[in-house]
Amino acid sequence: MPELAEVQTVVDTLKGLIKDKCIRDIDIYYPRIIEGDIESFKKRLIGQHFRRFLRRGKYLLFEMDDVTLVSHLRMEGKYFFEKGDAPNARHTHVVFYFTDGTKLAYNDTRKFGRMELIAKRENYDDFKNLGPEPFSDHFNVDYIYHYLADEKKAIKTVLLDQHFVAGIGNIYADEILFAIKVNPLMPAMFLDIKTIEKLIEETRRILNAAIKAGGTTIRSYTSSLGVTGRFQLSLRAHQKEGDPCPDCETLIVKTKVGGRGTYYCPHCQILPHRIALTGMMGSGKSTVLAYLEEKYAFKTFSADREVRRLYKEDKEVQKHILTAYPELAKDEMIDLTKLAALIFHDAKAKKAIESLIFPRVLESYKAFSIHEAITIAEIPLLYEAQMDKYFDHVLVLSSKQKVALERLKKRGLKTKDVKERTNSQMPIKEKIKRADWHITNDGTLAELYAKIDMWIDKDVRKK
Repeated sequence: MPELAEVQTVVDTLKGLIKDKCIRDIDIYYPRIIEGDIESFKKRLIGQHFRRFLRRGKYLLFEMDDVTLVSHLRMEGKYFFEKGDAPNARHTHVVFYFTDGTKLAYNDTRKFGRMELIAKRENYDDFKNLGPEPFSDHFNVDYIYHYLADEKKAIKTVLLDQHFVAGIGNIYADEILFAIKVNPLMPAMFLDIKTIEKLIEETRRILNAAIKAGGTTIRSYTSSLGVTGRFQLSLRAHQKEGDPCPDCETLIVKTKVGGRGTYYCPHCQILPHRIALTGMMGSGKSTVLAYLEEKYAFKTFSADREVRRLYKEDKEVQKHILTAYPELAKDEMIDLTKLAALIFHDAKAKKAIESLIFPRVLESYKAFSIHEAITIAEIPLLYEAQMDKYFDHVLVLSSKQKVALERLKKRGLKTKDVKERTNSQMPIKEKIKRADWHITNDGTLAELYAKIDMWIDKDVRKK
């Protein structure tokens, strides 16, 4: 199907050929091409001039003197500009005759294309409920990040959704995702801010290059009027199944995403597998994380480490907290001991600080994990922060309360503090119920490591 670049090529070509021409008559050989009453369509257009040539998504918009003609080429629609007495080609369904003796013929082998008339308007931003244009200022990081925040659909499916962004089709979706090294099957909500910035940049670069080249000719489609797309010579992934990746030489593979043929490099465009590690205090989460990193060389992430980094290094976080709670200041830094006491004794302060910290932790994890094959993240407040939806599987660690308490006392925590912190979290029984896997840790380190090894062999490697 013609995409943004092809449609823009048609618009630009027709502008140079039929601008200001007046319609003398219209022949319609296949009425279903026209939306609405045929006679009304002809009556409203005869005597009108082609004044302005626009594109909205994959739609051509021809502004006439007092009405706008909308054309969607669908699979194989084409326009041909010819002398008025030239014989019509096979599959010509609509012909516009001009007063100067020339004509514009609409040809469509499959008859899927459509035309309709709408009122002229100042802009077409809300046309057909389409999303923003890729070149629009509205297609920005803030818009994309919030649109994708809870989107579990594959990123390619979202790119093809014209309500998200207008004009991108199968060819350019493959090329864009290859350029930013994102697997087309990855849930869209996993994109981090830096990747979204690359998405915007590469989308515009690729589409600009395609427009400059006249679009991409695939199978029988040609842009229009003898203009054949040349961007197909620059394709790096689409329809390259079995060819070596231009970046790493791994063979390009083909799969289906939303029923559409999809091409990608399995080495450059890894589909991440994300595992969350959570559980009760004193159950050994940090110990397990270190073991997985050292023995299995898994890429690991610790929410606790990231939170401490934010408190110590993020100037925006420091400014926000110390402005709201100046009593936490110590040598112009946040006193973490006082902060912990505030969080566990002041519910309002806890909620305010968590709303500041949780999104930053999530963003850091997204950026960390997007190009890794397997990541294991220790997220103590996984369910409380509603971060579980960003993981494929969850492992919960638990211990007997007495055992966990003894471990925490060795860290210098008092029984009262442990109870306060434990009570502020989701009950361990509820966490176990929601998780995919559960491991108890009440014995020795050797016993714990043996359980982890068994879990890796039995569950993780099978995934």
